[in-house]
Amino acid sequence: MFFEHEVQPLSDTWGVNGKITINAILNHFDNVAMQHAALTGDDVLERSRNAVNWVMTGWDIRLLKLPANNEKFCIKTWVNSNIGTLSSTREFLLMDTDGNPCVKAQTYISILDLVRNRPVRFSDTDLARYKPEPDTVIEAPIKKIAAPKEFIAEKTLIIRRNDIDFNEHVHNTTYLALAMEVLPEDLYAEQNFQAIRINFKKALLLDDAATIKLASTENGYVVAIYKEADQLCCLVEFVL
Repeated sequence: MFFEHEVQPLSDTWGVNGKITINAILNHFDNVAMQHAALTGDDVLERSRNAVNWVMTGWDIRLLKLPANNEKFCIKTWVNSNIGTLSSTREFLLMDTDGNPCVKAQTYISILDLVRNRPVRFSDTDLARYKPEPDTVIEAPIKKIAAPKEFIAEKTLIIRRNDIDFNEHVHNTTYLALAMEVLPEDLYAEQNFQAIRINFKKALLLDDAATIKLASTENGYVVAIYKEADQLCCLVEFVL
């Protein structure tokens, strides 16, 4: 089942370059996925109350063109039919009003036991209700990012209440915002990336001290986010 939603960007999603920010795009993707879930009768909040809920374990985002601040756009999403016992992928396509692709993204989705912090096998209905489609926006699997050993900058931030979602940990799109805190100023302002990849390792929780470290690579930058000095929580790769 394909699900589409038209978006009119709000002023708080614009960047200084006059375009919608990449973090805002990820939030729109997340919101449209929630609308898709509601349409199928999948109550994500009820799942969270029962401590077994959907989680995203990685993002692969390909950036073709960022919409300008006054441009409407459409987001199309669906669950891919290539399903494993513990994970599948959700596909996203952001298009302009003429139907031209602007952003392609794919995320791995799993169901997590929030108490034991372990993945749970899909039931017969977990994915069937979404009527998965064979189409994919990205043929290659989400790349695993190697953790850097040397860094050129770092910053420590305390996780706030506002960073926590209904699963009681830092929301998946917030890790991108944290990673951008250590990017060079001009790169943060322009956001001229070809691709962004995110690998989630361990959840950040309320009042955690997140140490965000920046490393330079041949193709751009990798940001590693740690807590308690040596616990790796997330890796974010920015491809220029």
